Amino acid sequence: MYSMAAERGPFREFDDSHDAESLRLARRVLRGMALNMRHMVIAPGSRSAPLAYALAEAEQLGAFTLHVRTDERSAAFTALGIALSTGEPAGVVTTSGTAAGNLLPAVMEADMSGVPLVVITADRPERMHGTGSNQTVWQQGMFTGRVRDELHLEQSDIHDSSLRLEPVSRDDMLAAETQVALLLRAATTVNSRSAAGPVHLNIGFADPLVPAELPGNAGTQRWARKGVIPPSERARLYRAAAAGAGKETAQKVPWLAEPVEAETNHEVTAAGDPAVEEPGRVLFVMGDQAPQEAIEFASRLGHPMLAEPTSGARWTDLTPVQGYRLLLQSPPGSRAAELTAAVERVVVAGRPTLTRPVQKLISREDIQVVQYEPRASPWHDARLARRIITGHQELADFAGRPGTAWSRAWEEEGLKAQSIIDTVLREDDDAAGGLSSVRAAQFVAETVRTPLMLGSSSVIRDVDLAAALTRSLPGMTGSSVTSRSIHALRGVSGIDGNLSAASGVALAAGQRVTALVGDLTFLHDANSLLIPSTEQAPHLDIVVINDAGGAIFDQLEHGEVGRRAGQAKTVERLFGTPQTVDIEALADAYQHEYFFTEDLEELGRALSYPDDRVGIRIIELRTDRTRLRDLHAKLLQALTPSR
Repeated sequence: MYSMAAERGPFREFDDSHDAESLRLARRVLRGMALNMRHMVIAPGSRSAPLAYALAEAEQLGAFTLHVRTDERSAAFTALGIALSTGEPAGVVTTSGTAAGNLLPAVMEADMSGVPLVVITADRPERMHGTGSNQTVWQQGMFTGRVRDELHLEQSDIHDSSLRLEPVSRDDMLAAETQVALLLRAATTVNSRSAAGPVHLNIGFADPLVPAELPGNAGTQRWARKGVIPPSERARLYRAAAAGAGKETAQKVPWLAEPVEAETNHEVTAAGDPAVEEPGRVLFVMGDQAPQEAIEFASRLGHPMLAEPTSGARWTDLTPVQGYRLLLQSPPGSRAAELTAAVERVVVAGRPTLTRPVQKLISREDIQVVQYEPRASPWHDARLARRIITGHQELADFAGRPGTAWSRAWEEEGLKAQSIIDTVLREDDDAAGGLSSVRAAQFVAETVRTPLMLGSSSVIRDVDLAAALTRSLPGMTGSSVTSRSIHALRGVSGIDGNLSAASGVALAAGQRVTALVGDLTFLHDANSLLIPSTEQAPHLDIVVINDAGGAIFDQLEHGEVGRRAGQAKTVERLFGTPQTVDIEALADAYQHEYFFTEDLEELGRALSYPDDRVGIRIIELRTDRTRLRDLHAKLLQALTPSR
């Protein structure tokens, strides 16, 4: 005799059966996210209303911190900045139609920079597609190829049980909560084959889209889940991540500290092939988000490093070569040119994007180039026959120990280059009677006491060229100097969304952040200044280097074209894109503080005492971009050996 076990029925941890089905689905979606995500940015819309109401409930219950923005593109980059700063997924919610399309730039950046951005788009029900219904476009798969995973939930599927609100078990794969939790896992998975990145959740909501009135004496139920990791344990895990992955990298991208499927022996030696060890003509090129293991290895052994500002390697004492971009451009016959020509091996760690001289170096056919990549990257350079190495011992075998004379020569040339840069910038400013954008960027990067967000285009390149980030600052110890994080959007390197991302970094950090941007980068994201009056404004100093247009193109081939007969106006119109916006009036319109500075002394005062300020402040400094091409020529001329 036998008995057949009855099928397990759905279980309910809370009862909201009285409410609109759209709200019930939205709550389950948020429950699936709440264990791994704390911040959500939402832009207003009708179709996304169920998520908005459910998020408001979840915030009251302590499960989420909610931020509201009017502009969807700004909302997406704000969420991206939060995720960039915390290393945890951050979400952005929009309604259907063009609102969803405005998320694409942030998705592209998150894809190429490996940031776990969670994009949630509300959609019309499938039955309304193809009917001419307002704001109805096909949103399923709209980010295909740019997201790690995507999921569509259709509210109508609840009725045929292909989507369940009440799961039959905690791992019910048809339950909305489970599916969403698995989607978030795809955003943060990091190993030798997968990089973190954005994911897309599209939800087809059906009317009614507003919550029903609570029945009788019913009150708000605690349906929202808090994270299962207590705050003290979370802090301990982050401290451990920081110890294992380095301060700068752990602050910027803590998910890189997670275990990976790669060699884990850190106790390696570099006493391998004498041919590798003896010449010692190895350079490390540290690009954006360079693995901390490579930085520690090169620093410990004394390998010269060419380190971009967002690599995390610029803070170490002497091994980063100062003024390296200038050295790589040194004229024939100079000691720097001889050193560059003598390079035999290059280790690339992270993604170098800032300078053509570096790209020229790692493209040389007479140099062995490897990419140190202990875990999967969100990008790949298919142009170069670059060998990928993943293990610490592989790195040691390839790089060996540097020759003492080799390391000292790069250090000395770097110090000379930095001295030349400082002297030429000062003398050029004195002759012109005003600051150049390069010297202003150098000063801000070396002076600011807060986390720093560098705008794309010229500003980050000026910092890369001229700033010695380890120079001592008045009143700051070495540990506080090196604790400053530097962020930039280097995935796709667009100027859109830079201020919004800086706002996200500030909101996540809970402290003042400084954004250093050019005028076009500032104006391109002016909507980030629109903070609804119900919201806490981020504590953000925005330093705008205003040279009345786009400066970067004059440093490229277009600058040469513009100096040909009859071409100046054409190049200025098409590439310089001059502007005459009154930034003070713009700041006043958005009701933010404004300061105008004319020299380094005033700029220094404006940046002092960051803890004494709240909200957004705009600090404007005007410069003349017509000087820049000649300024860079003077820098190169100063390196030319005397005859």
